Amino acid sequence: MPGTVRTYRHVLLASGLTSVINGLLYPIMALYMYGISEDFFLVGLITALPFLAAVPMSFVWGAISDRIASRRLVMAVAGTVGGALFFAMPFVGTTELIILRLVQVGFTTSFVLLNAVATECFPKKKGTSVGNLALIGGIGQAIGALAAGFLLPSSEMSVGSDAVTIMFSVAGIITIIGALSLLPMRERRKKSLRTRFKGILSFGEKRAVAIVTSVALVLPLAGYIVFSVFPIYLGDLDIPWDATMVAGAFTALSAVTGIFASGIAGWACDRHGRKWVLVGSGAAYVLVWALMGMTVEPILIAMLWAIPVWSFMTVSAFTMVSDLTKPSERGRGIGLVNSAINLGGAAGSVLAGYLLAREMVSNIFFLAAAVSVIGMLVALLAKETLQRQNPSS
Repeated sequence: MPGTVRTYRHVLLASGLTSVINGLLYPIMALYMYGISEDFFLVGLITALPFLAAVPMSFVWGAISDRIASRRLVMAVAGTVGGALFFAMPFVGTTELIILRLVQVGFTTSFVLLNAVATECFPKKKGTSVGNLALIGGIGQAIGALAAGFLLPSSEMSVGSDAVTIMFSVAGIITIIGALSLLPMRERRKKSLRTRFKGILSFGEKRAVAIVTSVALVLPLAGYIVFSVFPIYLGDLDIPWDATMVAGAFTALSAVTGIFASGIAGWACDRHGRKWVLVGSGAAYVLVWALMGMTVEPILIAMLWAIPVWSFMTVSAFTMVSDLTKPSERGRGIGLVNSAINLGGAAGSVLAGYLLAREMVSNIFFLAAAVSVIGMLVALLAKETLQRQNPSS
């Protein structure tokens, strides 16, 4: 048990550090790309293409970790490489930045395996373990988002500027520290798995895993129709702040509320079941996006944006797939769900960029609400997995 607790602490530390970078980059990347290119299409690409890199790589890292029976080595090596790529980003133009970001995300996607390790640490409380992981991640994201406006104000968005160099260097250093912090942790499984290529997508619960994966695709697709253009949308509202500061503040607000919601989501999954948490997240997304499309009042938009629906969706989806997979296939299962999340994010970002380029921003919220309805209906087809877990899983 002491070894398990120490391992879980390493997982929480790595989650917090890597989430700092996610919070830092979200309000900055779209604005930075627009600042150096003034091209809305490239704004869509810098958001969408990294998600596409994460689609195959989430599953690849999961499959590798299952095969070699080690999550920590995969995350430590891949995360360090991904962190090192940040140091080149301040000095490249738009095309090179997109390529670097594409490759870098491909490596740092390995951190999704933190969810697999968390469920393996506490098999009887998978929802709570994943929820606490998301909680720490929310704290990190809030810290990163709040730092975004100070590290890279909108007036400093130029290739090679001191602020840009500092911002990407900080991102690289923290990512590498997060990756290397996983090396001392202990792992439960010691036996490697030899899986043939034709069986790499085989799971004991194919249909159930497919349903959860579908929801994990559709709801993020709806969300990123809004997320990817939201920092630019905020710039058109009547808020007398620096654009980067506004985007960072809204991102931090969402992260702070997500801190509390993640723990609640994990508790709800373990106490009341995973399925209805997932269905409820879909219903909440429908309401949030529809209501946000009905107002341009900054305070109301901030209140709606702060509703942490994403916490309930991700916690329930990862918990369900951990129930539906054996330890020897859990890395692939977690990776598959994360691949779906990223594919949805990529598709939503491309669609949002298209709408933004044609000055159709007012339509994004209602479109996101309509897509969320589909995700909610698919979630209703899911089978409750709470009773499936047992101490040996």
